[in-house]
Amino acid sequence: MARFLAGYRALLGGIGRVETGVAIGMMATMVTSIFAQVVSRYLFRQPLVWVEELSTYAFIWGTFIGASAGLKQARHIKIESFVDRLGPAAPAVLRLLTWLAIGVFCALLAVNGVKAMLIFEWRQRTIALPVELPRYLFYSTPLILGSASMVLTVGYELLALLADRRRAPGPA
Repeated sequence: MARFLAGYRALLGGIGRVETGVAIGMMATMVTSIFAQVVSRYLFRQPLVWVEELSTYAFIWGTFIGASAGLKQARHIKIESFVDRLGPAAPAVLRLLTWLAIGVFCALLAVNGVKAMLIFEWRQRTIALPVELPRYLFYSTPLILGSASMVLTVGYELLALLADRRRAPGPA
């Protein structure tokens, strides 16, 4: 089990590095395109019509993929003052319940993201970008990828909790 978990963790680490790179790239896209918009509007009096749409899409991608990267790095906000006041078994139980809730929620997001893509977004196209692209690439795809990646992370965390529980000595 330890070897499997080590390989699983390495896979998640690689996925996390890609996600971090994508999130950084999306932030750079937003900043660069908005800067170009300001320059073109105020220096050349010729606004770029596609900047708002591109920035919105980059924000959506950065949000969902960045959330997944943050989950892998345990960087989401957590308040532990309540858990610290409970008995010694409570943190493990609450951690298990939290990971299960996150996993169920993200699995539902991924499944419903696929449904939304197939029902609503399949035939829609971008409006202002210089290239016409299907809109599901910018709405459903980052939601589905981010949620599915978070489900993989939750799977690892649940298996790691199970492995730790098996190693822990039982009650005396």
